[in-house]
Amino acid sequence: MLRSISICLLLASIVLPTPARAESIDLTKAVVVIGPGERPAAEKIAPTILTEEVARRSGVNWMIRSEWPKGTDTIIAISTISRPPAWQGEVRSALESVPQKAEAFSLRIIPPANGQPRIVAVTGYDARGAMFAVGKLLRNLNWKQGEVSLAADFQAAEAPDRPLRGHQIGYRDTANSWDAWTHEQFEQYFREMVIFGANAVENIPWQEETLNPLMKYPRSEMNLKFAELCDKYDLDHWIWVPVLVHLPDEAKEVEFLAQQEGFYRQVKRLDAIFVPGGDPGNNKANVLLPHLERMAKLAGKYHPQVKIWLSLQHFKADDVDFLYQYLEQQQPKWFGGLVMGPSSPPMEYTRRRLPKPYQLRWYPDITHVVRCQYPVPWLDPALGLTLGRECVNPRPVDYTQIYKMDYTFTDGFLTYSDGVHDDFNKNLWSQLGWNPSVSPRQVAMDYARFFFQPEVAEMGADALFALETDMRGSLADNGGISATLALWKELERQIEQAGSPWRFRMHLFRAYYDAYTRSRLLYETKLEQQALKALSDTDKQGVAASIQQARAILEQATSQPVDAALQARLLAFGDELFQSIGLQTSVPKYHASGYERGAVIDFLDYPLNNRWWLEDQFEALLKLPDANRQQQRIATIRDWENPGVRGYYDVIGHVGRSPRVVKLLLAGDAMRHDDDLPTPTQRWMGEKRNGLRQGWHIYLDNVPGGILYNDLDTTASYVVKLCAQRSSPLVIDGVKARLINTGDIYGEVSEQFFEVPAQALQDGRIKLTWEPLDEKHLNWRQRHYVTDIWVMKQPVK
Repeated sequence: MLRSISICLLLASIVLPTPARAESIDLTKAVVVIGPGERPAAEKIAPTILTEEVARRSGVNWMIRSEWPKGTDTIIAISTISRPPAWQGEVRSALESVPQKAEAFSLRIIPPANGQPRIVAVTGYDARGAMFAVGKLLRNLNWKQGEVSLAADFQAAEAPDRPLRGHQIGYRDTANSWDAWTHEQFEQYFREMVIFGANAVENIPWQEETLNPLMKYPRSEMNLKFAELCDKYDLDHWIWVPVLVHLPDEAKEVEFLAQQEGFYRQVKRLDAIFVPGGDPGNNKANVLLPHLERMAKLAGKYHPQVKIWLSLQHFKADDVDFLYQYLEQQQPKWFGGLVMGPSSPPMEYTRRRLPKPYQLRWYPDITHVVRCQYPVPWLDPALGLTLGRECVNPRPVDYTQIYKMDYTFTDGFLTYSDGVHDDFNKNLWSQLGWNPSVSPRQVAMDYARFFFQPEVAEMGADALFALETDMRGSLADNGGISATLALWKELERQIEQAGSPWRFRMHLFRAYYDAYTRSRLLYETKLEQQALKALSDTDKQGVAASIQQARAILEQATSQPVDAALQARLLAFGDELFQSIGLQTSVPKYHASGYERGAVIDFLDYPLNNRWWLEDQFEALLKLPDANRQQQRIATIRDWENPGVRGYYDVIGHVGRSPRVVKLLLAGDAMRHDDDLPTPTQRWMGEKRNGLRQGWHIYLDNVPGGILYNDLDTTASYVVKLCAQRSSPLVIDGVKARLINTGDIYGEVSEQFFEVPAQALQDGRIKLTWEPLDEKHLNWRQRHYVTDIWVMKQPVK
């Protein structure tokens, strides 16, 4: 009922009139004034950013002058308190309103008085402050063709909460979009990150030397371009440099250092070098740290300010202890701090042990949604299979929660990203780095205003939030997905009049994709039910005929797709986004580097039911020589999910098929309570045909609170059947369960049957839990887990 109400409200929001806009001032004929003479890079680029971005959107070309103009009604005055202009008297009140902190700024409208013009004072504490003030102004301007305005009551005074706010933009083969970019596209993207408050960019200069057909430049050239752009926009230039030499190995170490020196000598700017301790790399701390010192000395010859940073990914306890002892005793000045990446020790523990002179940088993965550092909790497997790891994925609520959990331990962040699909997340994190209390809805409104169109700022924010909501809960039960698409269609209708920017088209594509996937899931689920029903007539028409009928029904998923027109629209989106921004949504068509790298187009026909498993079972069944065995197997297949009278069947890792498992659907909540309420893992099933059931790639390896089954027949006997990897240490009502049989093996899982003690049935309910196992020596893929549970009443003997 609540879901239905929310859908109606969302649809209603499409036709509601736009709220009355506050009084605004006309900036169409404004003149931009800057201080004379040479200025630092950020202050120098600030007026260029402002005027070019306004012209790009409105066609209005503001003049830039270095002297205070006369006879002008409106002036946009850009200055800094670190270098006060000759005309500082005109903006004195604005100069006095700037927070006293690096990169801070104020924006003030000084009304006209005594014949003086109206002034929009854009004032930075320093050069970067002026640049970030321009970004704030751009995010709040309203424009249409030939007109620019600003709310008359607009003002701001801000200082960044965290000193480091950046994103990793690696020019490499694995990227799903920017490996196809031109120099101009990179500069525009760097600029737009600045507009939302970023002050650092991290490149990946050497790893993965492969050049793909999309790359327009050799990596060596792009490495120089990145450094040049960082210098032009006064962005901290970081590089990610794994040490793949197995130390100690003097010959290879010298060769690696020589490769580095060529880079250090050529790049215009370099501020920091991040060396992951692992993933990749596997050197012990006692041999890695001396190598890092050699790297620091070499880089310092050309860039004296450079620092080396290290993550503790995959470090063992003795490596961690060695590092802290080294820092406390040696206190190396070349060392900048530690980086918190996936598989690192806990952040709070690291902050506590790290000596105070050194900083702590966050390295959050904002680019993936499954099999990653911050997965979407309980993501429906139909979305996990089709959208995969690198889909278009705005997550305003989740990432705001995640950021607020840990940001106080850090000095800032450079996020892990591998494409433009997470573009909203980058800008959200940049803004959280300025103000951890900022509303994610406000960020979404700024994003929609600047990148879509000012008139749709509120509706655009709702639409971005709706895409995150599409990923919550059971896909089959989520009728709100239709409302999400309706909202994006209305935005499309409004924005199309002015042309659609790629960011809008990219998110629109996701809305269509979700709706298509849900329609396909409902359709293919129905087809499977019909196919299983066809197996009920084997006594009349025979096994072979029944299987032929079931196969024909299942094949309708591709021979009669649920919505061929919508599928064609998605294919057209793939072409469009590849042409406009290089987004690689297919491996064969657009040269995506892998099927987990955003290749969502390649999964438009991937089965969302158990078709492949059923077809393999049919083929094996027909080879059985005995008719009775064929009939028995037909019954097993047909009744696979049927636990019988007063029985239960759960796919415990499936959000829509595990009603007895307690779930937390928000990422922050799930992370805080993971020890008590863990979330399932989704295995990568690959792009090729496999004969596994849909439920076997989603699993839980522990349910600390247990699973309760009620309303059991107290006069009967029961068996619990599991599909699990490895021998399952099942416990029933606190007593280790007795394994009475093992059945077939399907891929990684096997059928395991356990007796339910008669004493446990006396109250008509049982609670299933599992004994903890020591599996630290095993890779996580090899550890125990459970996919399916049957609680089955046994026939009377």
